[in-house]
Amino acid sequence: MLFQVNCTEDPSRLAENDFLSPFAFWTLGVISIVLSVFANAGNLINLFVLTRRHMRSTMTTLLITLAWTDLVPPTVVSLNNILFYYFLPHLNDSSTFLTVHIVTRALFNVLANIFTTFSNWLVVLITTFRLIVVKVMKIKQE
Repeated sequence: MLFQVNCTEDPSRLAENDFLSPFAFWTLGVISIVLSVFANAGNLINLFVLTRRHMRSTMTTLLITLAWTDLVPPTVVSLNNILFYYFLPHLNDSSTFLTVHIVTRALFNVLANIFTTFSNWLVVLITTFRLIVVKVMKIKQE
């Protein structure tokens, strides 16, 4: 059995319909923005607590850096979703809409990926420091 594919279909029209579905709007346009607000609130609370004068140490500096780097990806994703679902639909030309969205999404994804990678490596660094501290303490006890 052979499947027939309609090659005359404009693929950009299909992508636009997928992104503009009600499910996509509620998951990407509403829920992800709300989750990003909670994520940023948690990181801001961490920054508030960790930047106290009596909390200064090497580990605290790493945790502060981790909180800063964890602020960027949810913010960038939220800005992308806000732009796509709330501002760009007011553009009259569909091709302009998709072109602007593709360019901004590419730039925002690069930013989000860079900071997510940096955040992941900070977690590895913090875990390594903690392992060293535990091992040194165990050796001192013996």
